[in-house]
Amino acid sequence: MHLTDPHLTALDRPGKTTGIGKRALGALSWWRKRRHQHRPERLALTVAAIAAERPDAILVGGDLCQIGRAAEIAAARDWLEALSEHAPVLLVPGNHDIYQRDSIAPVLTAWRPWLGLHPTSADDDPLAPYPVEWRMPGVTVIGLNSAVPTAIGSARGRLGAGQITRLDRMLAAADRRADRVCVLIHHPPAPGLCHWRKALADAGRLTAVLLRHRVDFVLHGHLHDNRAAIVSGLRVFGTASASGCLPAEPASYRVFDLAVAPELPITMRLRQHRAEYGFVTLAEEHWLAAGSD
Repeated sequence: MHLTDPHLTALDRPGKTTGIGKRALGALSWWRKRRHQHRPERLALTVAAIAAERPDAILVGGDLCQIGRAAEIAAARDWLEALSEHAPVLLVPGNHDIYQRDSIAPVLTAWRPWLGLHPTSADDDPLAPYPVEWRMPGVTVIGLNSAVPTAIGSARGRLGAGQITRLDRMLAAADRRADRVCVLIHHPPAPGLCHWRKALADAGRLTAVLLRHRVDFVLHGHLHDNRAAIVSGLRVFGTASASGCLPAEPASYRVFDLAVAPELPITMRLRQHRAEYGFVTLAEEHWLAAGSD
């Protein structure tokens, strides 16, 4: 199950408590626009629909917060605890979570149970603990962190050479196990999938590594819309915000059925909220595991 970009936290009116600079502008954007686009009542409907699917795991693609303040991070932890009552939750952070440098330690500490981080990993470098690996029978999920503090006006992501090198080794081990492999990241993973201001700086290097291995699909968020791409044979799925309430960007989530037997297809269902019907299946795809004949 994939949900992303819930933007679930609320902010005070812009003022002294939101600081200056990037945070002040982010808070102003939330008050003027984003609080009308992301609604808690819509997110509650999404979570209820996901719970009714009885998932084995829920993959969360980041952006739980608005401007990465400590109070938001604590509120998001409460939400993660509630979500975990339905299934194990696997989380990667987004750029609105690690919004500035003072967001790093609170995120990596408060959300550690869902980030899959080692209990003794450092909490001052958002990239050093990654990638992380979640193993289930016959399935490997790899979480990447593309969220780093950026300047005003930028929503770009970066993995860094170290994280990409570690990913290469991790995928090689999954190849040897012949696991089905899903990669979870906040930013779109390949060049050309979005405007440069929101893009992953090292997307080309990431794509080259992914294509060297048996990766079945990549999941991302960040763009607040539903999209699917095939990049040199690699399936890439972006999912709209789980709290979205605009007609053009309604709340969505994706369901994946990964049978362990490699001869059986992988199934993806895209579920989207419609005011008159609730959640409906908007698209469905079936394909064989990477490397299958």
